[in-house]
Formats: sequence, C-alpha cells, structure tokens
Amino acid sequence: MIAPDSGGKVPGMNLAATAKTIVIGLLALVLLVPVLMIRGLVAERQERRNEAVTGIAEGWGKRQSVAGPYLAVPYERHWTEIRRETVDGKLREVRNERSESRVLRVPAASVEWTVDAEIGEKARGIYKARLYSAKMHAQGLIEVPARASFEDGTSRYKGGTPRLVLGVSDPFGIRSASGSHAFAPGSGDAAIGTGLHSLVKELEFGKPLRFSLDLELGGSEAFSLAPLGADTTVAMRANWPHPSFQGRFLPAAHEIRADGFAARWTVSRLAAQSSKCTFPCDGVDSQIAVSFIEPVGLYQQLERASKYGFLFIGLTFAAFLLFELLRRLAIHPVQYALVGLALAIFFLLLTALSEHVEFAAAYAAATLACVGLISTYLIWVLRSIRIAAAFGAALAALYGMLYALLQAEDYSLLGGSLLLFGLLAIVMLATRRVDWYVLAARPKAIQTGA
Repeated sequence: MIAPDSGGKVPGMNLAATAKTIVIGLLALVLLVPVLMIRGLVAERQERRNEAVTGIAEGWGKRQSVAGPYLAVPYERHWTEIRRETVDGKLREVRNERSESRVLRVPAASVEWTVDAEIGEKARGIYKARLYSAKMHAQGLIEVPARASFEDGTSRYKGGTPRLVLGVSDPFGIRSASGSHAFAPGSGDAAIGTGLHSLVKELEFGKPLRFSLDLELGGSEAFSLAPLGADTTVAMRANWPHPSFQGRFLPAAHEIRADGFAARWTVSRLAAQSSKCTFPCDGVDSQIAVSFIEPVGLYQQLERASKYGFLFIGLTFAAFLLFELLRRLAIHPVQYALVGLALAIFFLLLTALSEHVEFAAAYAAATLACVGLISTYLIWVLRSIRIAAAFGAALAALYGMLYALLQAEDYSLLGGSLLLFGLLAIVMLATRRVDWYVLAARPKAIQTGA
C-alpha cells in the first residue's frame, strides 16, 4: 500500500532497513554453504555404506542372476574344401581339410521355477546389508532336436559330451545343487559365463530330456532370473514386505503382506520370442527381477531432509524481519547468523544420530536439541519468554511437518509443494494491510545488540 505524504510525495523506504534486508538475504545465502556441506557428508556416508554392503556381500553372495537351464552340445565339424587352380597351364584340383568347433544350445521348451527366499541382515560396524538365502527348485523339459536338423549332410561330425548348463552370476553364493543330474562347478560355456553344469551322457537326439534341480543360493539386495525357456513360470515367496518388481516381465499376480510377499510370473513362448536371449546372454538378468528395498532408505531421507535446510533458514529469517518491523525490536545480524547455524547443525545431528538409533528417535532428539537451544537463546534476543516460546513452537511444528514429508514416499513432492504454498499464503494474508513504506520509515524505538 502506498500513501502520499503531506507534500504529495511517496515516502521512501528507510535506507538502514533496506541495507539490513540485503545483509540478511546475503547471510541466508552464506548459511547455505554449511547446509550444502552437510548434504555432501550425507552422500559420503552413503558411499561408505555401499562399500560396507559390498564387502559383506563378497563374503555371502552378491546380487544374484540365474539363467537357464539349457542344453549345450559341443561338436566338431570337418569338411573338405576343394579349389580348382591353373598351374603351368594345367587345371589342378586342390583339396584342403577344414574343421571348426561349435556348440548347439537348446533352451528348455518349458520350465517351472519355485523360489523361497529368507531375508536377513548382517552388519559391519554401523552399516547393515540385506542378505537372503534362496531355496530354488526347477523342473522342465528340453526338446532335443534330431541330428539331421543341424547337420548339413556333406560334412563329418564328431560330437562331444552334452552339458546341462545353469548360469549363476556369483557362484560364491552357491550353497548346494542337486537334482536329476549331478552338477559340477563352472558352466562349461563361455557364452553364459559362470555357473554350474552337468554332463548328460544318456542324451538321445530326437527324444525329449526331462530334468529337475534344487539349488540353494546366497545373495544380497536383489534377485533376478532370465527366462531362457520357451514357456517359463516362476513362483516366488520371501519374508520381505517391500519388494520392487523390475525387469522386462512384471508378475502376473502378487500379494504383499506385512510378513512378506508372494508373486508369480508366467512367460509364454509367444511373449518370450520378442525378448529371447541370443548367446552370449548380455543383460538377461533384467528380465525377471526383484529388489528387496527399504521404502524410504535412511540416506534418502537424510538427503531429502537437507534439501529443506535453506527453507528453514529463510522462513526463520523472514519471521525475524517481520518481528523487527512490527515490534520495533532490532535483531543484530550476528544473532541471525547464530540462529541460522543452529538450524543447519540440526541436519548434522540428524545424520550422526540416525546411524546409531532409529530414524524417528534420531529426528526427535535432534529436533528437541535445536528447538530447545534456539528457544532459550531467543528469550534474551527477543526479551520475551512468551514470544520465544511461540517461535519455538512454530519451529517445532515446522520440523513435524518436515518429518511427515520424509515418511511420505509417494507424496513428498505434493506435500512439500502444498506446505510452501500454505506458508506463503499465511504470510501474504497476515500482512495484506501492512503499509511497508510507512513501517520501514519509522525510527526504531528499541535497539538490542548482539
């Protein structure tokens, strides 16, 4: 609102008030530096946590990816290459013997998997890793082709011993393997990498091969399976209530309970043909995948909380400026800085405490410490216990709203946007009748030092 003075001029804003507003704004920007440093500390601690989890997984089993099983039939092909050459004007026939080694790979025509995973935790120092022990059972059928289907009729073929191959990304996590065929370490096939194999000496070409296997596998954080077969079904159960279903195929049905989840995938040959693995099987571990996640992880919450650091400082400084103008009580920039540092240290306390106790308890302790310190300090700065208590209550309410935002995984952005809009609306409506020119031009009645 602008009102002309008696001389018909619009009163100018007090230069001291303008300068102080600029100084406070710059101070708020400077205090953003420690908040950014704390955000960097959170990222560093998360990296250390990831290193610890990797170290634990090295001794138990990393993220596991299983591919297969399929039949690998090695063979040698020999043939005679005939060339006609003219030597000294005479046409001669040159014969060269050629040979090559090949592998015929036959995926399962149908395979049914059942996976039963037990999730637990192991700690290294203050960091914990989610580990699992998965008991897996598979049974299926491989339609072995007749020899004539891959022989050309003009070459000589020498077959090797067929292998039933199962790919496992981290064989260190294999606890046991048994079934209709005796498995040995190593896949025996460079196309699939690491895993297990079983020699199939009784193989008959043109006749189906039935198989079954039981596998106990240790891993961490996530599990995936590549449906190499034409028709694949996977039924999985785990005692973890926060699965993240990923990969090319999502479960056809799933049930999530407080004590775990159950899911079932069905991949038909009609669907599998669009994403079928061609050897070597690069990236097949992304076909059916489950990650055992925390809905809102600790460091994700800490990183999100630190993003609101400047909001806390800005709102507090804005409240102080309004108080100065409305109550005519000066607050020194040094006092602004001390309160701003106390607000920034909240996020440092929260990070340090949450690594040792539950996040809710750490948040409550950090809030109590910072609100208590700032409220006590403001008693002398504002010269009023009642007003200092009101500031403390408002700050505690702001921390409470921030905690609610941190717990809202899917609605944090919406909640944060509504909070900012609501706070701005309250300030605008509460000060809609204030004549800022007149208010800033009036001399201050009371001055307080740092």
